[in-house]
Amino acid sequence: MSNDNNSSMLTGLLLMAVLFMVYSYMLQPPPDQANSQATSTSQTNTPSINPDGSVATNATDASTKQQVPGLFQQDGATEEFVDIENEKVKITLSSKGGRVYKVQVKDYVTYDKRPLILMDGDQNRFNYEFFLNNYAVSTQDYVFKIADKTPTSVTFRLYQDDQSYIEQVYNLKEATDYRMDYDLNLVGFEDGMLDESTIALDWKTDLIKQEKSLKSERYTTGVYYKETETKPTYLSESADDQEEVERLDWVAFKQQFFNTTLLAKNNFKRGDLRIEQPTNPADTTLEKASAKLLLVYERSANFGFPMQFYFGPNHYSTLKSYGNGMEKMVPLGWGIFGWVNKWMIIPLFNFFSKYIGNYGIIILLITLIIKGMLFPLTRKSYMSFAKMNVLKPEIEALKEKYGNDPQRLQSEQMKLYGSAGVNPLGGCLPYLFQMPILFAMYRFFPASIELRQQPFLWADDLSSYDSILNLPFNIPLYGDHVSLFCLLSAASSLIYMRMNQSMTPQTGNNELAKQMQVIQYFMPVMLLFIFNSFSAGLTFYFFLSNIISFTQQYVIKKFFINEDKIRQELMNNKKKPRKQSKFQARLEKMMREQQDLQRQREQGGGSGRGAMNGEADTKTRGSNFTPKKKKKKPRRK
Repeated sequence: MSNDNNSSMLTGLLLMAVLFMVYSYMLQPPPDQANSQATSTSQTNTPSINPDGSVATNATDASTKQQVPGLFQQDGATEEFVDIENEKVKITLSSKGGRVYKVQVKDYVTYDKRPLILMDGDQNRFNYEFFLNNYAVSTQDYVFKIADKTPTSVTFRLYQDDQSYIEQVYNLKEATDYRMDYDLNLVGFEDGMLDESTIALDWKTDLIKQEKSLKSERYTTGVYYKETETKPTYLSESADDQEEVERLDWVAFKQQFFNTTLLAKNNFKRGDLRIEQPTNPADTTLEKASAKLLLVYERSANFGFPMQFYFGPNHYSTLKSYGNGMEKMVPLGWGIFGWVNKWMIIPLFNFFSKYIGNYGIIILLITLIIKGMLFPLTRKSYMSFAKMNVLKPEIEALKEKYGNDPQRLQSEQMKLYGSAGVNPLGGCLPYLFQMPILFAMYRFFPASIELRQQPFLWADDLSSYDSILNLPFNIPLYGDHVSLFCLLSAASSLIYMRMNQSMTPQTGNNELAKQMQVIQYFMPVMLLFIFNSFSAGLTFYFFLSNIISFTQQYVIKKFFINEDKIRQELMNNKKKPRKQSKFQARLEKMMREQQDLQRQREQGGGSGRGAMNGEADTKTRGSNFTPKKKKKKPRRK
């Protein structure tokens, strides 16, 4: 950095770009550790879990048994459909199996303005498997009777006789809630009628495409779950995956902005969870999710297992209010990046959304607040550049004097900076502090349900990419469309770098300056490929950030930087006793050691290096192989 005044800024930007790419890679879900096994599994029927907890694999298992005549009262019953609904969801239930057949989230629509359906017809399965009087039972093979019905509740019953029946009770909560209470009851079955102590629940569904970008939505689709007394986690979102877990509080089939979750109030004993991607990538089915769960059956005449469904958006505040960890399905980032989103970005969005309906304006206000908070650091950075610019004549003099000795030149420059009170790394500070915010924004915008389908200017959805031109072909790493906000972000980044280059002229060697110029032009091109398919809200934020940086730079240069005052300040600093920091002392010590080593090599040639290496070798061997003499302990008096 000491060889080029503006290298601090460019190095900071390059570091941000590299860390951004590394962070993006790290955020990808881990690859399937048993990919070959999962692939072979996806080509065969998914095995069932027997009531005893073992995995069923042959034709005599419960899942393959058909309806047993006379085991339950059917009387020629036919499948009926019944709807229950509140202000948030409309749920269609089927009497065949007494299961949820279809779910519509009423206050949202798909990207093409169709009703938003989370579960749809025969693409989902919800089936109980157990043994009754030594017969295998699959509830989805039987037609239940509608025992009771209201606009928000339904009770299904499958009778063995007048006193013994299987009951499923669905009850929507209050009008503005996405949750539905659900109870499984076994009534009148005496001890011994059910052969085992567990009941298997086979739940699976095809997750349906809801958003504009199939690739982005599929990348954020998966199975999440929470084991009792542990934090929620998830299966791979980028490959087929499977996990067998114990004691589950809940299981969720999660999409980019919505999820279907089944919660057990007394937890599930065990679960075999799977996620499978379609064999055809062009298939509009996102993924196939399944959960085979074991319920502990208490041998009693009246057994109840209370559960609850959630059909709704991945809205952080809503999920957090339930107090069961479901908010972890909203990917806000780990560590400090998640904290930035939780304690700064989300509260700001929630506050402004109470008074402002345009989310483009909200993003503008949040960007102004963030840049305002960082303004003191930005001003300090430009002041550091200005001080180094004032020292340019003295640096050039040092270059002429020690130009043939790069290490001595660097050492003398560090002494000059130290005596003048200039920190050559000061220009990097704003970029280092911006990184957590940058990565937090990178996670927030694509996951924010608030931005979904919110239009602004030419963008019709701030949570997805904005396109001003759809290409008839696909460009590798770029895509099949042109994002205008991405173009504006890249162009403004290039202009911003050029302005900084003019403000902080080069004082180092030409070779380094050429390398920095290459970086200067490479980064905007890289941004074009990285951000073209990112959410419009994110690229709009980057564009605004650059525009505000232009303005801040002009204000600082116009009203804060006075080269005469800076020159006088630096001269006064030189007259003061020099206070050297520990970092500077270590840095200068390292430089002196390098200079001594270089002089020894030049004076002694190859023998000098050999002698030094030989001495180091001897010391190393002595320390590693020569036994140390034990000190004699003093005798006790």
